Amino acid sequence: MSAKDMFYQKDTCFSNAENRAYAREELVFNVTEDLLVFLEEINVSKAELARRLGKSKSYITQILSGSRNMTLGSFSDICFALGFKPEIKIPVRTVEPVETIWIPVQRPVVAKAGELKGTTKQIYLAHDETWLNSKVA
Repeated sequence: MSAKDMFYQKDTCFSNAENRAYAREELVFNVTEDLLVFLEEINVSKAELARRLGKSKSYITQILSGSRNMTLGSFSDICFALGFKPEIKIPVRTVEPVETIWIPVQRPVVAKAGELKGTTKQIYLAHDETWLNSKVA
């Protein structure tokens, strides 16, 4: 279950940037969680992994907690230190186009001076001394 599933309704729409951020966090979580589970299965501590990599235990803790960025190089080093070759599969598939709905908006009508006399309030759009001392509608 992802964070999106936990906190938002299924039909919630997210921006492209939000979807990328959720996908990134989900990837970091899944990779680090899989590594932690594997460490437990083969009975290797973080301290032992740090020793095998020549790194500090705090570095390993930061990498596996997601608080430090794990590069593909450091991921590869960890995998080899644990005795397996890293493999990343990228599913190649077409992306569904997102339908954008454009709503037509009518252009505002610009009245000439004197056409709407008495029916409008005076509105100042410029920032100057007159604007500072006037009431704005």
